[in-house]
Amino acid sequence: MDGLDRFMGCMFGGAVGDALGFVIEFDDLKTIHKKYGPYGLRTVLKSAKNGNKSLISDNTQLALFTADGMLWADHDGLEPSDGLYRAYMRWYYTQTERIIHPEQEKWMKRQPHEVDFDYDIMGEEALFARRSPGKTCLTSLASGKKLTRQEPLNHSCGSSTVMRAAPIGLFYAGDPEKAFAVGCQAASLTYGSPEAYLSTATLSAMIASLAAGKDISAALGGALRILQADPEGTPLMKTILRAVDEAVTDRNPVRSMKKLGLGKKADEALALAVYCVLKTGHLKDAVLMACNQDGDSDTCGAICGNIMGTQDGVQAIPKSWRGNLECDDLIRKLSQCLYDHHQTSREESEAVSH
Repeated sequence: MDGLDRFMGCMFGGAVGDALGFVIEFDDLKTIHKKYGPYGLRTVLKSAKNGNKSLISDNTQLALFTADGMLWADHDGLEPSDGLYRAYMRWYYTQTERIIHPEQEKWMKRQPHEVDFDYDIMGEEALFARRSPGKTCLTSLASGKKLTRQEPLNHSCGSSTVMRAAPIGLFYAGDPEKAFAVGCQAASLTYGSPEAYLSTATLSAMIASLAAGKDISAALGGALRILQADPEGTPLMKTILRAVDEAVTDRNPVRSMKKLGLGKKADEALALAVYCVLKTGHLKDAVLMACNQDGDSDTCGAICGNIMGTQDGVQAIPKSWRGNLECDDLIRKLSQCLYDHHQTSREESEAVSH
């Protein structure tokens, strides 16, 4: 498997997990079984109303804008948090058609980095669809303030920060410490709780290791070592270790997942994804387990897809799930852009060391 397979696997894995879970996001397990049978929903559904496409939610929308923000920052020599803030304000505009500060209006036009990388994110009509966007995310961006961990606007620990984080890990493939730090910054732009920004940072670090070829055990262990060094990291550490412990027991998965939570909080969503990944070891099974539950199906499905897709590559995703996915060309393009950046950075680093 080459590196591009992992990058594509991460982005498409997150998107198919999101698309599968979005259909049942607000249903409990009993309702899911009533609608789809005793094994729940088993495949990504397509929407006849939307050109027979599989619909993505704000999870994948925000992940695409995260990729855009990282590429923007690198291209224009900005701090990562500045590029991400600009990109998230673009997403805010797609959901509200509001410009908070007049000088931000130019951010809504196609930028030099997009011309150089050959994409146009604001020209993607599907990204203007409102797919249950998180209220905290919208409120934070509406404040017009570039928030930080040190100066939060709220103490929310909602999970809609974790599901957008994977592109940060890809951008810093092989450097989990840097991915962790920038993951914290990215989450702090909208969420002020340690559970929110540290969960985002931990997933970013895991993806950075997986993208460089590490397996899930090494990636999770490495991310937990970084988390352990953070003064606020202990509660999240306990939550994730509880997920690991549950995964090695013979308990019924439904009961184990209920013990871990509903995934509406960032730490719960990450813990549930880790549980499903460790319990199954396969992308398809992990995503199905993560989505068919009482809680936040699309977020948990997306995070599972990100993790397993990065480890096993895009070929691990069933072709029927990937077929006719909304924004598939943009997902493919941004995966390629992130991979090309990684390759260029690695070549530059090797040239300097020689």
